[in-house]
Amino acid sequence: MPTLISFDVSGSNAVLQGLGQLEKALQDLRPFWRDVFAPKYFAVVQDLFATGGRPRAPGGQWSGGAWTSLSPKYAVWKAKNFPGKPILVRTGALKDSVTWSGNGLGPGGVFQPEPQFVIVGSAIPYAPAHQKGTKHMPARTFMPTPDPAVFGPLLKAWLLKNVAP
Repeated sequence: MPTLISFDVSGSNAVLQGLGQLEKALQDLRPFWRDVFAPKYFAVVQDLFATGGRPRAPGGQWSGGAWTSLSPKYAVWKAKNFPGKPILVRTGALKDSVTWSGNGLGPGGVFQPEPQFVIVGSAIPYAPAHQKGTKHMPARTFMPTPDPAVFGPLLKAWLLKNVAP
């Protein structure tokens, strides 16, 4: 008959309690989406509007090119009819719809936190044309894919803060 060896791990109850809290936190990430993800993500979106589509790397340096310039004909028309308005802004409705104000987005903004994912966007009718482009207009992505290098550590820090026994 084999000999059984048993042992106790000091602090195992705390470890099990911590794992239970981690499991509970992972089942409903809505507080993370609202309190951590949304302010950071929509700040990135607003930065794209401010820089004409030039994304920044985590250190603040530029990490890519700007949005495609307006066609010469449209640029002249826009300068005459909407003087001083930057690219992707005429009335401000699109930009306002993706502006985070602490608890939500502006009119037309879409922020739907779910336990395991979040839906973000703009319900402004012309938003998809700008985001994806059309046969007459290049895409000018203003809602980028969230960078895991930025949001992964934020989720980790949030979990550690909310799971610590």
